[in-house]
Amino acid sequence: MIKIVFALFFVGCLGSSGQSSGQFYSSNACTCDQLSYESDCTKMGLQCTWNGTSCSTLDCNLITDATACAANLKCMWTPNSSGGSSCKTFTFCSQLTGATQVACLQMSNNCPFTDGTKCGSSNQLHSCSHLTASQYCEGYISQDGICMWRDSTGCTAATECAPLTLAECNSAKYGCKYTNNVCSQQLCSDYTTQQTCTFVMETINKGVYQLCSWDSTAGKCQIAQNYGGLGQGNCYSTTLGTARWVSTSAGGECLSCYAQTLFVFIIALFIIMI
Repeated sequence: MIKIVFALFFVGCLGSSGQSSGQFYSSNACTCDQLSYESDCTKMGLQCTWNGTSCSTLDCNLITDATACAANLKCMWTPNSSGGSSCKTFTFCSQLTGATQVACLQMSNNCPFTDGTKCGSSNQLHSCSHLTASQYCEGYISQDGICMWRDSTGCTAATECAPLTLAECNSAKYGCKYTNNVCSQQLCSDYTTQQTCTFVMETINKGVYQLCSWDSTAGKCQIAQNYGGLGQGNCYSTTLGTARWVSTSAGGECLSCYAQTLFVFIIALFIIMI
C-alpha cells in the first residue's frame, strides 16, 4: 500500500506554467496533437498514433491495453457483452463500479472517488480531515494530496517530507531523501553525476517539479533557471511528458504543453509500484 500511495504523489493539482523558473507541473501533461515529432508521440505509448506527419489520439475502441485506456482521459475501461472488458469513450464516472479508489482509477483516471460501489470524479473526494479512522485514512487520495494517519494528529495530508516514516520517505522518489534517520526534501545539489541531474519533486502533494542542470565547470548539479538546457532528445522525457520540442527559425525550443488537466496520474509508475 505504501508504494501505491507514493506513486500517486504524481497527481497534479495545479494548472499554471513554471517554464520561466525551470519548474513544471504534472497537471500540464501534453496531449497527442501537441507533439510534433514521432519520437515524442511514440513515448505516449498506446494513447497516441503517428500517421507519418502528425500525432493524434488513438480512438478508444482501438486501445486494447487497460492501463493505456484508463490513462487516456477520453476513454474508460469497462466490461463488455462478451464477458471481458474493452476500451470505450468516456461518459460518466457513475457508470463505473469499484470498491476502492485503485479499482476506479484502473478503469479511468477521471474517477479517483468511490462510495464503496460506484466511482466518482475528483470533485467528490473527501478532505483528509473528514476521515476519522486509520483504515479509511491511510493512503486515501484527497483534494489535499495523499492522506496519512498519525495517532497524535489524526488524518492529515502528507505535504512535506519531515513527518514521513522510512518506508514512506523511500517511496517518495525524487521528492524526499532519508539520511541520518531523518526524511528531508530532495535537492538538485544531492545529485552527484550529470546522468542523475534531472529534476526533483518540489511539492510532494501537488505534482510540482524543479528541473536541475549540470554545471560542468563546477562539477555539480544545480537548480535550472529555465528550459534552455533541454534539447529535442530529452525535452519531453525529462519533463515527464509536460513539454514538447517545437521547431523555430533558430532551430527549436522546449515549451510547456499547458494542458492543465486535473488529476493526471502517471499511470505507468502507478501500476509498476502496486
